Amino acid sequence: MRHSTLAAAVAALLIVQPVSAQTETRMKPTAPGTPGDPVWQGTLRMSDGRTFITDGGLAVDAAFARPAALPAREVPSKLLEDYLKASHKHEYGFADLTLAATGKTYTSPSGIALSATYINYLRRIAPRGSRFRMTEGVHPIVVVADGSPIAVLMPVKQ
Repeated sequence: MRHSTLAAAVAALLIVQPVSAQTETRMKPTAPGTPGDPVWQGTLRMSDGRTFITDGGLAVDAAFARPAALPAREVPSKLLEDYLKASHKHEYGFADLTLAATGKTYTSPSGIALSATYINYLRRIAPRGSRFRMTEGVHPIVVVADGSPIAVLMPVKQ
């Protein structure tokens, strides 16, 4: 199994990339299995007043992430907002995920691989009872707490 996020999925999440990407450095999502927390590279200001932070593969509501400082780079939030509102076919909890033998990914009951770095981070910051809403393929996974979306992450290429 390759441990990079799907190129198409990353391209989809590159909503967090400005249109003038040629003049700016693209974000590099944290590789699955990387120890520690994601390195936040962008800030998204949502229309509902919330602020999300992202590393390009995971976007989290800053109220839950509580970073020491917000990344200076502001990126458009429109596509992320659409992801947060999308419907999904499956819903799972943390207990439903299975750690792969490599320790780099978790697998959902529907076979979707998720970065262990992101899942371990979310286990620490997400409220108890948080759920993963997902669809097959390269679609973003929405993390909800008490029915409200708090994060979006991309699946890992299998």
